[in-house]
Amino acid sequence: MKQALPFMLIISLLSFVACNSEDKVGKDIPSAAFSMASRAFVEDAVQFTSTSYGGDGNYSYKWNFGDGEKSTEENPKHIYEDKGVYIVTLKITDGNGNTNIYRKTIEILNKIVQIGDLSLKWTSSTHLAKLAGSTAALSRDGKSVYINSNDHVLRCYDSSNGSQQWEFNMANPSFGTVAAGNSSMTASVDEDGTIYIGTGFSGNGKLFAIDANGNMKWFAFNNATDGFWNNGAESKPSLAYGTAVSDSKYVYCGNHGTIGSLVTFDKSTGKRVAYMANGASGPAGGTYVGPVVTNQGMMVILSGWGVHGVEKSKMERDDNTAVPWKWKSFAESQACFASIAVDYNGRVYGMRLTGGTSQKIFCIEGSTGAIVWEKLIDNAGKQDQGGLVIGTDGTVYASLKATGDLPGGIIALSPNNGEIKWQYESPESVSGTPAIDADGHILFGTEKGNFYILDSNGRDIVAALDVAGAITNSHSPYASEWLPTQGKFWSSPIIGNDGTIYIAITNVENEKQSLMVALTSGLVSGPATSAWPMKGKDPQHTSTIK
Repeated sequence: MKQALPFMLIISLLSFVACNSEDKVGKDIPSAAFSMASRAFVEDAVQFTSTSYGGDGNYSYKWNFGDGEKSTEENPKHIYEDKGVYIVTLKITDGNGNTNIYRKTIEILNKIVQIGDLSLKWTSSTHLAKLAGSTAALSRDGKSVYINSNDHVLRCYDSSNGSQQWEFNMANPSFGTVAAGNSSMTASVDEDGTIYIGTGFSGNGKLFAIDANGNMKWFAFNNATDGFWNNGAESKPSLAYGTAVSDSKYVYCGNHGTIGSLVTFDKSTGKRVAYMANGASGPAGGTYVGPVVTNQGMMVILSGWGVHGVEKSKMERDDNTAVPWKWKSFAESQACFASIAVDYNGRVYGMRLTGGTSQKIFCIEGSTGAIVWEKLIDNAGKQDQGGLVIGTDGTVYASLKATGDLPGGIIALSPNNGEIKWQYESPESVSGTPAIDADGHILFGTEKGNFYILDSNGRDIVAALDVAGAITNSHSPYASEWLPTQGKFWSSPIIGNDGTIYIAITNVENEKQSLMVALTSGLVSGPATSAWPMKGKDPQHTSTIK
């Protein structure tokens, strides 16, 4: 296999050739030139057409296609066998023996990857911005899908065809200082159809309650009295990778930062009525992931310095006072934003970093915070997002990220002791949380824009799709904006009850042209009937075991 040249070397060579050619070409000296596609696919015939001029004419041609193959034809065709960036060189000689050289680069892309019957059902009718961890949510009736992206806009699409129904701009100046940073939270959907969504990873964050028609009910911001808590002072909340959780009366949402916390808001007014703190201090670093709720009545968050648990019954109060956390596990910073999962026994599963590229997957007792087990994962890259899910037999699955020579992929662990059942290694990073379907398949997207369905034993990919390539070949109005391998999944898949897979894909060439997509496969009939088969437990991200 021929090695593609490094990008900076290519630029340097082309700069040198351009200057050299300009210095030598005069009216009596021939000028080499040709046309071709700037990108093509492996094993496709690429047409090269000489447009040379000047000199005596009667040219002879010497082509070098950059992969070791050559031609002396005037307008040759050539097939590349390997993906890469190649320098194509044309040298012409006229009848007087004068020569000139011209070079261009061509990018050769892999063919569209498709294994099995995994296919693109639709793309959204409007663009998204970059996706930075946010994941789609389904309405309670399954007819609408909601997604937010880094333009701080929540969009609603018809789940049957991807047509936009409405959008809500969370950066509207009428809401005060515009939220800063990414929009990384994931929406949750209440029983009455209300959508709870926060935005503002780097400050000035806000939590919104929006009805099913896209109308705002209320929003919580930096009011020192009844907004996000900051020890009596005005807050500038930062909302990270969490999801708001609701019950019949309250909404619970965490914010990270120096005085971050977990806050209880009244569902009818949006006013703060309780917050988690020990004295004047919230959990160090505040809430990065969560909350999740166990069937033992515990709320659990992943903070900047450990995992914290608080009794939900104590957060259900209306006196706007502090609620001390019941327990804390781990003392050191882990700075890992992987989503957490809960089983029917009240145990909580998550991931934390341990330095370098190593991480530990852990299981703790949700009632006490006692560590049941930890498993060091040192043969994969450093995970900064990702997450964990649970299969019908209790198996714990986690996504892994590739770093350098260390692989990414999926790992399966025993819920009893953390022993590794299997590890599916991939050169691609899995930065979202996987999902488990009714037959135990593991579904996930990668940072290369490929979507995979892995068999339940972790041995074989039974279906795969280069989603960007599928968009290119679709009837989407945005098909021309995409090419194979031009996508990136930072988002996690959710599975509807009919087996439709929903996930957002970032366009790596132009992040403002990202899209929401729906995928289908005959292999996927619906989600697993397990405790936690996808991020947030279910397509509405209720994050609660009852």
